[in-house]
Amino acid sequence: MAENAVVKEQLTQEMIEAGAQLTAKLEEMGLPVAVAMWFFLPDINEWRLLFASPVLSTAGPRDVYRKVEEARRALGDKAAAAPLSVISLLDENHELVRLLPIALQTGVGSRLRFSKNVISGHFIEDALIYRIAPKAA
Repeated sequence: MAENAVVKEQLTQEMIEAGAQLTAKLEEMGLPVAVAMWFFLPDINEWRLLFASPVLSTAGPRDVYRKVEEARRALGDKAAAAPLSVISLLDENHELVRLLPIALQTGVGSRLRFSKNVISGHFIEDALIYRIAPKAA
């Protein structure tokens, strides 16, 4: 009898480094980053590099993606493991962006693995978090 086993896509060290460097480069370029993390999407068995920024609601996604691509080009080969096709932008009102600061906050240069956890009833399979800015009061 054959069994089907789903093998989880791995988050590689190259991906981790590329995400960290891209996050730092975006901040260096003046883009405020409220959330930056690799987030595993079990439905499609893929990792996505997610960024949330307050600029998204004012400048729009096209300008923010342009800034991300500019940062990727500036990093050259260091960003190869984080192609634009795996990068997604989240609005600051996205449920995930609102929930994360309830449970976590990070400092500059953080790399926090957050696996198989629940925040306010929402299950997070796996994430590697670089930045969660505290919510303004």
